[in-house]
Formats: sequence, C-alpha cells, structure tokens
Amino acid sequence: MSPYEPQATDTDEAVDRFVMDGFARMTPRERLELAMDAYRDVVRLSIAGIARRHPHASMAELERRAGALRLGRELTLAVYGQEAEAWFD
Repeated sequence: MSPYEPQATDTDEAVDRFVMDGFARMTPRERLELAMDAYRDVVRLSIAGIARRHPHASMAELERRAGALRLGRELTLAVYGQEAEAWFD
C-alpha cells in the first residue's frame, strides 16, 4: 500500500484523514449540496467585495460584475458585447 497523500499541505495528516473519511461517508447528493453551498458563499463574497469598490451600484450591476469575473473578459464580451467592458473596472 502506498503512503497516504494528504489533500491539504497545511493540515495535520490525522485531520486531513478525518475530513477525507467524512467526505467518503457522504452520499453523492450530500457532496453536491456541500459544493453548491460553497459556490454560493464564494458568489456572495465576490459580490460583497465588488460592492465595497462600487458602493452606489445596484444589486443587478453587482451581480453582472460578479458574473463577468466568473466568465472572464473574453466570454463576457462575446456574450454581452463591448458595453460589458465597464464591468471589469
């Protein structure tokens, strides 16, 4: 058997094993729900950061800017056109 390869380089091996064992006991649905919750948290944090830089922006604008960051400049401009360039400032 090969030696254990930790998933996290900054975590004690025993803790890493405990976390990975927990993931292994989860159903696929539970793992998906966990991933979806994490994604929603990342989106909320992204919007909060953008709101700090653009305090007068509407929620719709904040969501557009956050979406543009996730999609990247090239895809955002291809979908929304040149006006979307302003979402990257």
